[in-house]
Amino acid sequence: MQIKKLRTLDAIIEDSFKFFKTHAKEILKIIWEQNSLIIIGLLVSYFLYYYFYFGALNQFLNIESGKDAFASNLFSVKFAVVMIAMFIFSILFFPRFFAAVTGYMYLYDQHKGAVKPTEVKKIVNQKFWRLIGLTIIIILLLSLLLLVAILIMAFLSKLGAAGIFLALALGLPLILYLIVYISLVYYVYFFENVGILVALLRSYLYLKQRFWFSFGVIFIMGIIVTLIGAVFNAPVSIYAMIKTMGIVKSSGLNEFTNPQGDAVVAFLGILSYIGQLILRILTIISMVFLYYSLREYHTDENIYETIEQIGQNDEANQ
Repeated sequence: MQIKKLRTLDAIIEDSFKFFKTHAKEILKIIWEQNSLIIIGLLVSYFLYYYFYFGALNQFLNIESGKDAFASNLFSVKFAVVMIAMFIFSILFFPRFFAAVTGYMYLYDQHKGAVKPTEVKKIVNQKFWRLIGLTIIIILLLSLLLLVAILIMAFLSKLGAAGIFLALALGLPLILYLIVYISLVYYVYFFENVGILVALLRSYLYLKQRFWFSFGVIFIMGIIVTLIGAVFNAPVSIYAMIKTMGIVKSSGLNEFTNPQGDAVVAFLGILSYIGQLILRILTIISMVFLYYSLREYHTDENIYETIEQIGQNDEANQ
């Protein structure tokens, strides 16, 4: 499949599923082999999170325990340790996860379908700290923007209903733009190997005349992934709902006041989380196709590369 190509919205979605269906297994294998210890740590921390949280919820729903028991469990030392572990393993894993999928697609395009796991690993190691740095810069910029937005909203709120309406009218389009813009920045930064400021500027330029097209891709893929993800999330949601109803109905009985939680909820939660991670690969694939489509729209790079390749082939035949 040609990666660098100008695609329509439906072509991006269709090709994303085709690429995912053909290469997801190999991508997952590479991700596991290169991050197995980090993944195990991440899954264990998530398991304990579900386990302890549901235990705290048990006590909250029980009349005899009440809110104080819920707070004491939710803000306990063990729960804090689990949350810190989740945070650390997430920081270690997600940049490597992103770099593995995008790196695989980059090598697939460079080598006409032949991807070596060792080369993917090299790209992941090269891009890891750069992606961390980009994330920190984006968080700082968003924090500054949020502070400015709060000050503006505080001023507009003094105008009453008209001020609130004006804040929403200005804020919602800005939020939509930022979602698309920030999503694209990572791919520009990754594939073009430029500095952060250049990546921020190029992302803005790529979205010129193509914002609604980009938003449509992200919005439709978001709906599709959410609907599929609901299937993975259904078992844990149904079980937790039944269990919670049992807690409320039998409030005061010892069998429903276990402060240590429920292992079944935690296990089903982990399965749901793994499913969401797999679906995230599909999202990244669609964003890679969107990035190259925007780049081709503004630069016609693939056309020039194709012409150059034809010329090289003609010279070789002669």
